[in-house]
Amino acid sequence: MSETTTPPPAKAQPLFVLDLGANGGRLAPTSYQELDSWLGVEQNFWSWIQRRNYGNHESVAKEPMQALQHARNHSQQGHQQKSSNPQHALQQLEACKSQIEEAFIRRKLPHSSTPLAKRVEAFRKDVSERAASYFLSSQLSPLTSNTHYQVQELDAWRGMVEGLIERFQLGTANAKGRKQAADQSFEQLREKAEQLVGEKTEAYEALHWDYLELAESIRLEAGEQTATFATVQGERQAAFEKLTEEHEKALDALRKTFREELALRAPAEYWDKKRIGHRLWASVTGGLSFLGIGLAAVGLGWQIHDLLQNTPQGSAPETWRLAVLALIGVFAVWALRLLVRMFLSHLHLLTDAGERVVMVHTYLSLLEGDRLSSKEDRQLILQALFRPASDGIVKDEGVPFSLAEMLTRTGKT
Repeated sequence: MSETTTPPPAKAQPLFVLDLGANGGRLAPTSYQELDSWLGVEQNFWSWIQRRNYGNHESVAKEPMQALQHARNHSQQGHQQKSSNPQHALQQLEACKSQIEEAFIRRKLPHSSTPLAKRVEAFRKDVSERAASYFLSSQLSPLTSNTHYQVQELDAWRGMVEGLIERFQLGTANAKGRKQAADQSFEQLREKAEQLVGEKTEAYEALHWDYLELAESIRLEAGEQTATFATVQGERQAAFEKLTEEHEKALDALRKTFREELALRAPAEYWDKKRIGHRLWASVTGGLSFLGIGLAAVGLGWQIHDLLQNTPQGSAPETWRLAVLALIGVFAVWALRLLVRMFLSHLHLLTDAGERVVMVHTYLSLLEGDRLSSKEDRQLILQALFRPASDGIVKDEGVPFSLAEMLTRTGKT
């Protein structure tokens, strides 16, 4: 995006606007300094009128000069009180504007830029100030005024006569007609030019202020959008960094869990297979144990019944028969004890394998949930998980001691 160019500075809002027409054009001072400078230029241009007194005819020029002085005084007072008393400063501006209208519109004092003012200034330099005062007075005096002219010096007569000739067009008819037509055309052209310059200047200033307001609003909007974009971008960056950090933590935890799971997969499968095997053999040995107990009871009962049937009444059973019966009983009990011990061993090993499988799954679940951050907790679980496995052989339980075992048992506990 290209940078916004800084607009050129515009003039401040005018203090007031006064259209002097062909006698000065449009007056629109933007500051008290500009207004005071404009009034000072006009006072300096006509200051020679105040230096000497050439007669009563000068009143028509001195009165607008006094109005100019009053206007300048009002301007200075308004400048002094614009901060302390703005309302009074506005009143002083209105009074200043009224005095300027009095001097240039009602009293018709020529503006320093008009042809009449240039004509008077040239007459003053070429002839004399006395002649210029009579020339100016003849141009400003109304036809119905009671102005008295005391013309005595020759230069005064020259100024008076030339002023009357120029005012009343007393030259030859042809020259008078041509000059009058040219003057009228020139005056119309100058008035139009003054009016056009004033209108265009006012329109230009209005457009310039509109442009500045629009440029300022665009600048402010661009600043707000830039600040908003920076804020949103910062929030997005922070959110992205947070998500990235959380994602990296999740990936680290996943990698850690994956490695732990790979490391524990073989032990888990091993203990799960052992659990299944021990369950199978516990079922087989348990079934054989209970079946053997039943068969042993039935067989021994059948042997005792057969022994009693073959023994005559009143006589003792044969010794060899009792020995055979005792031998069968001992072997039956020995076999049953062996089956019961195998059953109980597989049952214990089945419980141990099941606990280890459950501990492996629980460890992996806690590790995935990041609830095993402490090394001590992990070490405790791993020690319990990888503790030495017992052989599962159960001693001295299930069946009472046999006679042979009692005879062969030593005194050791």
